[in-house]
Amino acid sequence: MPFRINITGQVGQITLSKAKALWPLFETIVNSIQSLEDTVESNKEITIEAIRENIDQISIKSDVFSADDLTHFDEFIITDNGNGFNTENYTSFLEAYSQLKIKKGCKGIGRFLWLKGFDEVDIDSVYNENGKWYHRHFLFSLSGIDPETDNVVEIKESSCTKKTVIHLKGFKSIYKDSVPFKLESLAKRIIEHCLPYFIMGICPKIVLKDNLGDALCLNNYYEKSYKDSLHQDPMTLKNRQYTLYHMLIADSSEKHELHLCANSREVKSYDLSKKIPNMQKRFETDKGSVCYVGYLSGDYLDEAINTERSEFIFSDSPMTETEGRANEEEIVEATVELIKNYLHEDLQRIDEEKKAQIDRFVHSTRPQYRFLLNKCPEVYELVPNGLSNEKLDIELYKHQQKWEYQTAQKKQDIDNRIKNDATTDIEFEELFKEYCQNITELSRAGLAEYVARRKAVIELLGQALEADENGKYSKEERVHSIICPMQVSSDEIPFDAMNLWLIDDRLAYHHYLASDKKMNTLTTLENDENKRMDLAIFDAALSFTADPDNINSITIVELKRPMRQDNDNDPVTQVLRYVKMIKDGSVKKKNGRAFGDMSRVSFYCYIIGDLTSSMCDSAENAGLIKTQDNDGYFGYNPTRGAYVEIISYDKLLKDAKQRNQVLFDKLFHPKAEELSFPDLL
Repeated sequence: MPFRINITGQVGQITLSKAKALWPLFETIVNSIQSLEDTVESNKEITIEAIRENIDQISIKSDVFSADDLTHFDEFIITDNGNGFNTENYTSFLEAYSQLKIKKGCKGIGRFLWLKGFDEVDIDSVYNENGKWYHRHFLFSLSGIDPETDNVVEIKESSCTKKTVIHLKGFKSIYKDSVPFKLESLAKRIIEHCLPYFIMGICPKIVLKDNLGDALCLNNYYEKSYKDSLHQDPMTLKNRQYTLYHMLIADSSEKHELHLCANSREVKSYDLSKKIPNMQKRFETDKGSVCYVGYLSGDYLDEAINTERSEFIFSDSPMTETEGRANEEEIVEATVELIKNYLHEDLQRIDEEKKAQIDRFVHSTRPQYRFLLNKCPEVYELVPNGLSNEKLDIELYKHQQKWEYQTAQKKQDIDNRIKNDATTDIEFEELFKEYCQNITELSRAGLAEYVARRKAVIELLGQALEADENGKYSKEERVHSIICPMQVSSDEIPFDAMNLWLIDDRLAYHHYLASDKKMNTLTTLENDENKRMDLAIFDAALSFTADPDNINSITIVELKRPMRQDNDNDPVTQVLRYVKMIKDGSVKKKNGRAFGDMSRVSFYCYIIGDLTSSMCDSAENAGLIKTQDNDGYFGYNPTRGAYVEIISYDKLLKDAKQRNQVLFDKLFHPKAEELSFPDLL
């Protein structure tokens, strides 16, 4: 009997992802289960042989094989004692989209999945029909059926028993490589795909074995590992009835999942961590570490399954209650609520632990988020559990940005209402009040973030000044980059990228800044020099001007490498040389005009470095006076008209801490009465 469809074309239309590599095997197993449903045999049994490739190459030195010895599964042999390929079933097999098993949810093309994953299928069936025994054997491939004619043979022996063998040969590499090696892992995949049959108690005995001698009875495995954790909840949605089966599984799975089932088999899975933030990790229970698995079944799901039984086709348009047709989002959302209720105690415990972690992190490290948590407490629930501090910081920042965006939307709404003279109703007053409150809180959060950043920068500078395990100190680039990025001007970086406040808070308010830039590239200099203003040993400098319209002062900063002795380079002479160059008229404004009378401009020169013997010699030779705390030198050079100060790194770090300590105390160690939510303490 000839096939009535182009097999290659039909197989080409089927989509089978690597994640569903075992579906051709599942299809075969489900076919066997359904065949046994229709038979009157009392001893119903399915045997699955998973044949590993290259078995002869495995070194057999003992009866136990290690995980490293295991090879891929290359073939599967599924044997059952169902009704087999009798005339009715064989005729249905030859007809694409056969309606024979439509009531079981079969679409009539499942056998094409075999050829999507395997090169060919060998089918051998012994069956009884009209009181006689027959044997049917043929190969099924993209070429069709071999032999093409009816190949049934009558058997005269009276001792025959029903037996159908489906041999899936030549597992294609694209799918084979994505299948687990362990027999137990394969057993779990089969059980979880066919779980509704196990749950409903209609699954025949299934034995899984490989050609290494290992074997598992899937029914016993289900009883041992799955059944005890099984619970169920009814669900009604748009007048259609569903059943949700809950299970807590103590296996190697790391994901909590929801499975939608149709016709007693799993079709589509959802990662619940994307639906419920507190389900990012396994649950720790008195029975150990477990994962949640939910299975939803119902008549509507049976109706909505697609032809390949791999996806659902739900309605996208809203339906009335009486129509009973819900879309995918509605079904999943309703199911997720049942799952939340079932896992209430576990989720509540995780929520409390997560809240405590967030509170500790915010209190000790990121106090700028206090205002976010106070104004938007739902953030506690939305943040996934089990995050590291680094990822938690990013997650809170995302919610902070969302809050700022929502506040900006309120501002736009207010502006539109004002334009349309819609400002007299109560709704506008509430909107305006809420906007003002949000702006106040956001301003506080912004200030808190700035203070927290200062604390972090000071800690970073302190680390840069320490010797490493080999007794070596950081290079100049590291210290320089903390104070200000290198080889940039103030036109090229944002204000927040500079930490000039480490030296003097007044330096933040400048007109122009150059950091480690060649002199002939600066817009404020008329100079042909191809070298940089000196900063430490690699010739770098920072220059600042205070007032863009009326230049009152220019500041030059020289940085030295921590603990560096430099007897050949006098830093005081270097900075005074820069002063002379500027006073000689080699500097202009950004608009090209000269600064004017430079004799009336104040010059401040800061030299920052450790007080090594060479640094002290340079200071004393220039007639500078030692500071009262012995951490620096200062003085005025009348010849150049410049104030010069040498600041040790110890003094720089100490003074920066002292100037900001009151802010740190207010932010990181506030009194209870200063907080609107003291529980964060």
